[in-house]
Amino acid sequence: MASSLLLLSPAQLAGSWTFYPQDDATHRCTVQLVAEHKTFNSEVKCLKTWLGEVPKSWSPTPDGIYLMGPDGTALVHMNRIEPGHYEAQVKTETVLVMVRNPE
Repeated sequence: MASSLLLLSPAQLAGSWTFYPQDDATHRCTVQLVAEHKTFNSEVKCLKTWLGEVPKSWSPTPDGIYLMGPDGTALVHMNRIEPGHYEAQVKTETVLVMVRNPE
């Protein structure tokens, strides 16, 4: 039987998330995804370390979340591993992990 992925709404994805490299969970940053206009709080600057630039917006996809740059192009696609857990290969040896923080 085929399964289909559900597109989560911005409201479902909004909230507090922690990002860190898979091999170093101590090097982490917490970012708020804001549903209105699909933006971030000011702490998003910490993602420049791994992405090379600061994302300005985000967009849900059926299998994850795109983090997009100031010109609207995708910086990275965070692949959904399980609900509340996303990962993306951002450098040759770096997997960036994104996990939802408990409320």
